[in-house]
Formats: sequence, C-alpha cells, structure tokens
Amino acid sequence: MTGLRSAFVTAVTAALFAVPAAVGTASAAPADEAQVREPGCAKLAGSGNGWANIHNACGHAISASVEVDGWDPDCIQISAYATETIGLEAGDEPYYAYEC
Repeated sequence: MTGLRSAFVTAVTAALFAVPAAVGTASAAPADEAQVREPGCAKLAGSGNGWANIHNACGHAISASVEVDGWDPDCIQISAYATETIGLEAGDEPYYAYEC
C-alpha cells in the first residue's frame, strides 16, 4: 500500500508542476503583440500625413483621439464598430488611439 501511495503522490506532484509551466509558457509568448494592443475600444487603424484612422472595436459609440507629440487633436465621435478619420497637423505621428 505504501508503494502505491508514493506513486500517487509523485504523479500528483508532477502534474501540479506541469500545469503552471504550461500556463506560464502560453501567457509569455507574444510580448511584441502586447505592445501593439491598446486598452479600451479605440484602436489606431492607420495614419498618414495630416490624418489618422481610429477604429471603434466596441458595440457602442465612443469619443476618441490619438496621442501625438505636442498637442493632441480634439476628440471625435465614432459609432459602434466604425472607423473614422481624425485630422492631424503636418508632421504629427500618432502613437496610439484612446477614448476621451
């Protein structure tokens, strides 16, 4: 009986150590992707000289803008799941979108 109990304890211990290792591996994988993801509904969808597109990834209307060096542009209204264009000053490069 003692041999069976030892085998059971060894198997349970091995299983307990294997689960956190698998979870840790899965959550640590895409470090670059975590930097790209923006919190909230507002997502920077593209930009060019004097403009930026903001996508609303949520099912309700939002007010949003983009972060640039210097003065951020005024917030704009964006309908649910829509993409709107916001005007920027020449030379402004948006870093990310955010809700206002």
